[in-house]
Amino acid sequence: MNGFFWKDLKRSFLNAGFFVGMAALTTLLLTAVVTGAPLDRTRSSYYILFNVFGASGFTPFAAVFPVLAYAARFCEEYQSGYYRMIFSRMGPMRFGGTRILTVLLSGGVMLAVPIAIACAAAYTFGVQGVPQGSDEGLLDGTIMLTYVMKYGDWYIAAGKTILGFLFGSVWALMGFMFAVWIPNRYVALIAPFVLYESMWIGLDGIVWLNPIRLLRGEDVGSYPLAAGVECVYLIVVSTAIMAGLVRRYRNG
Repeated sequence: MNGFFWKDLKRSFLNAGFFVGMAALTTLLLTAVVTGAPLDRTRSSYYILFNVFGASGFTPFAAVFPVLAYAARFCEEYQSGYYRMIFSRMGPMRFGGTRILTVLLSGGVMLAVPIAIACAAAYTFGVQGVPQGSDEGLLDGTIMLTYVMKYGDWYIAAGKTILGFLFGSVWALMGFMFAVWIPNRYVALIAPFVLYESMWIGLDGIVWLNPIRLLRGEDVGSYPLAAGVECVYLIVVSTAIMAGLVRRYRNG
């Protein structure tokens, strides 16, 4: 079991999809940093961050990236019949727990690292702390102002990175879920994005369930609340994956 976990974890990171997705996302976010404001520390760090998360085009397509790494791997195992051999050695529950963890980690890291880099760049090229000068009032009426004044800039950076990790984990597992129930690679890669867009539009009036609002965090009014809802989504999706794997096992 331990040997399979480490091998599966290695495969979940060392694949072309993971590196392509992370490189594309990092480029997208850093481009927003570079083009969104002068890099001479004349604008607030939060002006830069608003450009990154609001004007870069990242959030409407954020669910595209996490599924690229390892979410669709089960489709290959199903088509080749290799999943039957795996089930004969460890059963669907043990396999499911291992694969959920490896998919979760690769999808989460793919988003968390670029977001952390973008936050670091924003704090490097922008003025930290409560916005002053031409950016005075930028955070008024947002939970970010409370966080900056009470905890400091690090809380925003850490919060956005953690929310990025949880978001990436949820949507990577969404891809795995579709792969288990409909073992077609194209479905596993495209269906999560379609679901994400549908939830974004359909839950527009329920911000604490809306995935794009959860990714931003401040739209919900609380980073901990956003993280908690993402964890609930993780449990729901993981349960659906386990149910699908047990069904595959029973049906042979």
